[in-house]
Amino acid sequence: MLNVFEKIHESMGVGMDIKTLWGLRVQEFYRKMFRYYSIIGANVVYFFLIIGSIFIYYFHLFLQWIPPQISVEFILSLFVTFLLIQTKVRTFIKRADIMFLLPVEVKLKSYFVKSLVYSFVIDVIKLLSLMTILISLFLPTSNLNLLIFFLITVIASYNILMKWIEQWLKTHVQIVLHRLIRFFSIYLMSYFLFKNDWIFELALMSINFVYFIYFIGKKRNLNWQWLIVEEESALLRNFKFINIFMDVPNLKRSFRNRRLLTVILKRCIPYSQSSTFVYLYSHLFVRYNDYFYLYSRLTFIGIFVNYAIPASGWIFNLLILFITGFQVIPLQHEMKQIVFLYPISTSQINDSFLKFVLVILYVQLFILYFAMFIHPSAFNIYYLVIGSLFVYVFVRFFVSKRVNVSGNVFIE
Repeated sequence: MLNVFEKIHESMGVGMDIKTLWGLRVQEFYRKMFRYYSIIGANVVYFFLIIGSIFIYYFHLFLQWIPPQISVEFILSLFVTFLLIQTKVRTFIKRADIMFLLPVEVKLKSYFVKSLVYSFVIDVIKLLSLMTILISLFLPTSNLNLLIFFLITVIASYNILMKWIEQWLKTHVQIVLHRLIRFFSIYLMSYFLFKNDWIFELALMSINFVYFIYFIGKKRNLNWQWLIVEEESALLRNFKFINIFMDVPNLKRSFRNRRLLTVILKRCIPYSQSSTFVYLYSHLFVRYNDYFYLYSRLTFIGIFVNYAIPASGWIFNLLILFITGFQVIPLQHEMKQIVFLYPISTSQINDSFLKFVLVILYVQLFILYFAMFIHPSAFNIYYLVIGSLFVYVFVRFFVSKRVNVSGNVFIE
């Protein structure tokens, strides 16, 4: 039976050398990603330099705002936990592999060990990068040393293995409980580590080690469906990031109907030919989770900053408006081509998209400044005027140059 699958696999040009398969898959992935990132590389560098500088400035203000009862270790532990909890185990598995690799699963141990090591290294790089950025902020009040950095990598490896275990959980309740255990374990281990409470740290690590051995001790087959979903989810995350800067073909979107919001849109948007595409873009925005959640998250962050740091919040508001407007630009290409057969000129469709962006940014602007008006100040109206002018200039002179609803820009 194995010989049959090997012949089929070789005839497809995939190759059955298990020792080189993982390397070939990684090369294929990075070759594909390099084609995208080589185009947007310069923009990403400048983008993150600006965003990073503003983030560090506001993070300093945020630390000053935090009540003294909340310890630095508490904040650091939350950062580490939220970073690790987003982990995806990268296996570079494809859907067709179920047919061709399942019969040789016993030979794939080295393949998946390499995948776990790769995922671990990626997590460690992220963690060390985070700690390097934040160390200057926390160093005066915390005792960071090489031992702590080493144990952080141990926590990262524990996180990867706990994520790997998830494939063998059968019920939704088991998955939820496992994720809660993983979340609080990472947080508490990080917290005790930063607090230098070594007794609690070692006790917790021992308990987690026993918990891990309990699952690994039983011999189980791989859950191929979980592996595929996990890999596709990680790949989709990469494409969503790329889609911020350029259009990615065949990008899968998740959506919800959100009937209440669609009813509100029907009442607010006039029933006329000129409003056709404003209506369509508004419904796409409300129903596509990627855009709607992005808008909601950024708005919530802006509200928090305005409430916590009202004196400097107006600068952060401009950044929020810029990021929101920049990231909704790809929405112009989300419609199917058949929609453009509607008898409306391309220039009118472009204007409809600009009008849509203008409206959602003005709505976001007023929501953000509502939080600022909780702290009465004579400058609030002045900041509101600045924000309104910024939105208008941004849409008319920045977004308008990037709108071309009749065409897509992507790599074949």
